[in-house]
Amino acid sequence: MSSVDSKIITIAEEQLADAQESAGVTMRLLHSAEETAEASLLLDEVWNVGRAGTTQLEPGLLVALAHSGNYVAAAFDSEDDTMIGVTVGFFGEPLGKMMHSHIAGVRHEHVGRGTGAAMKLHQRLWCLNRGIRQMTWTFDPLIARNANFNFSRLGVNALEYFEDFYGQMRDGVNEGQASDRLLVSWRLDIAERRPTVGEADLERANCLLDVDDTGEPLLKREIPRSTEIASIRIPVDMESLRGDNPELASRWRFALRDGLTGLLDDGWEISGFLKNGTYLLTHPDDDGPLAEDEISTSEEEGPRA
Repeated sequence: MSSVDSKIITIAEEQLADAQESAGVTMRLLHSAEETAEASLLLDEVWNVGRAGTTQLEPGLLVALAHSGNYVAAAFDSEDDTMIGVTVGFFGEPLGKMMHSHIAGVRHEHVGRGTGAAMKLHQRLWCLNRGIRQMTWTFDPLIARNANFNFSRLGVNALEYFEDFYGQMRDGVNEGQASDRLLVSWRLDIAERRPTVGEADLERANCLLDVDDTGEPLLKREIPRSTEIASIRIPVDMESLRGDNPELASRWRFALRDGLTGLLDDGWEISGFLKNGTYLLTHPDDDGPLAEDEISTSEEEGPRA
């Protein structure tokens, strides 16, 4: 593994310290059987797996991952030292250059205080200290708050769309829904990647997928080749929709799959995400150069999955 410039390490340390103070948490690596047992129970609580009679990650697996040098960590409340979040990652290919972040979960009552951002920044510093410059993970592209965190705050790149990536999942969050995932990559040792498009560009975007007046997906069949910016809009609270109307949630799954995979296969790239639930996509040749003068920062809550 190659070393990372000490200035980058220092910036990453400072940003992690700021994020922990802002969220009121302390990040620590986990090692013992007792800690990993608590972490396993926390993840089961976040994903509501009790009814399914299964578990997200067995404590023994967490111990093995940590013991073999992979990343297993938790966020602890700074006041009472209770565990409120867990995140786990492991090395991927190319070996020595990439870590895959498999799972990150925060107790429901603590979502929104910045714990997810602190966990991601802790992961980043852990990687940089080991010469690792790239982190990947998958997330459900129908979850707007995660898309906003990933693209607007961290500045990730979308690599590939996977249909039903995990197959049928039995946890309370994903049960009954296809497990489509978007694979993203976060470059850890370069500047903040500011979105190349934003709110001001929405009016001139050609919308491929929209939300109609009844909440149903409205999907066009194609986007003209002359289009400079394409947009895909999704509901802003898919998690509640899954509980209230799972059939409509499933229709959204297939509509987004059709729309997003069609654009990605045609060479479009996700260049931004708006808080109203809109993906903005551009052609790579239309993008200008990206600044590389500082490490990216993140302040909002990170992904649960």
